[in-house]
Order: sequence, then C-alpha cells, then structure tokens
Amino acid sequence: MLKTIRRIHWVAIALTFALAANALALAQTGVRLLVAGKTVSSDVRVINGKAYVPLVDMAKAMNGTVVKNGDAYAIQTGGSGGSGEIAGGANEIKGTRGALGQMVFTGKWRFEAVSVSHAASYESQYLPTHYTFAPSGSDELVIVQCKLKNAQTSTQKAILSSIHPHNIALTDDQAQSYAPLGFDKRSAALDEGPNMLPGSETDFSVIFSVPKGVKLKDLVFSLQVAYDDYPNGGTDVRISLGSNNRSPN
Repeated sequence: MLKTIRRIHWVAIALTFALAANALALAQTGVRLLVAGKTVSSDVRVINGKAYVPLVDMAKAMNGTVVKNGDAYAIQTGGSGGSGEIAGGANEIKGTRGALGQMVFTGKWRFEAVSVSHAASYESQYLPTHYTFAPSGSDELVIVQCKLKNAQTSTQKAILSSIHPHNIALTDDQAQSYAPLGFDKRSAALDEGPNMLPGSETDFSVIFSVPKGVKLKDLVFSLQVAYDDYPNGGTDVRISLGSNNRSPN
C-alpha cells in the first residue's frame, strides 16, 4: 500500500512539472520576431534562455520555402533552383531595387552596378576581340560597369545582349529611356555571357548612347538565364544611379 502511495505521489509531481512546462510554452507563444520593423513570426519560443523560431516563419521572411532533404532541412529562395544563400556582405539586399555600388540578390543572381562613367568613345576591356564603341550622332557614351554572380546550383549563362535586351535601359528624369548600344563582356557570343559555374562571377560593361546634358536616374537590368528565360522571363532589377549622374554638356 505504501509503495502504491509513493508511486501516485511521484506521478503527481511529474504531472505538475509537465503542466508547468506547458504553461510556460503557452505563455511564450505570441512573442514576436521583427525583421526591419516587420513581424515575421509571432511564435518565438524561449528554451533554456535561447529564442527559437519555426523554420517556416524564417523561410517566409526570406521569401523562400522549407525543404526536407534526407536528415537535413534547407530554406530555398528564388524558386526550386534557388540556392538558399543569404551571403553577400552587409551591402547586399534581397529584391529588385538597389543603388549604385550595392549588390542585389534575386535568388538566382547577384548583380551590382559598380560605377557609371561618360566618354566620347570606349575601348573594350573584356571582349575576346578588341572593339571601339562610338556614340550615335552628337550623343555621348555612358558606360555602366557591372558585376554578376551565379547564385544557382548549376552552371549557367546570362543573356547579355544589345540585340535582345528585353527591358535593359537607362532612364532619365524626364521619363525617357535609352536601350544599350552594346556589351563589353568575356564572350564572343552575340546574346550570352560566359559560362558561369555556381558561385562564380563575371565583370562586364553595358554601353549606352545618350544625349549630352541629360540627368540619368535609373538603370533597369533584365537578369535572364540563357535561354530558359527567353524572351520574357527572368527578373528585372532597378538600380538608382544617385546624385552624380548628370551627363556633362
């Protein structure tokens, strides 16, 4: 009889601890996680002094999805071909808008407009065969130096083409746009850039012929995989060219 009473006593203690733990967990439910001032999870749990958030909430914050692969979980961004990476440094943003000198991550590509310069002519730096670019009529050349990184898990080529530019253009403060005159790239192909292994990057320049004196505003750049995204797929990014963007008279 005494053994039975002791057994009931210990069961009661165990139930008390279990109910207390459940009450603590319920009390913690509703604690929020904020990213850039926005709530990305209302289900933060504190266990042994550490805060935990459901993977699905973290995936939503990254515009991605959670995928189970064997004994591991992965957060994939940018669709099924996304790499799930967040890397890129403090100057990287995820989305379709950025500024000069800022790396933009779309899920498939990392793109940066590094610098903008003006010239009466331009000598190629990357093309396998040397070429001199000249503006149309009384225009001047605007050269946008760019950097592109393959964030996908397979070797890809980007469409870098003045023949099929899709939406690539410079815009000015008068809502005018200017299509690319040409590309200085590490490829002799008319439409594609070089083969890019996962994680590799390439430098290139986009050359525009623009009337003198205009105030440039943005670079719109279409990031397309050759030729999966041709003609109307891919992602367009818009890069603000900042205040130092007026063509000299």
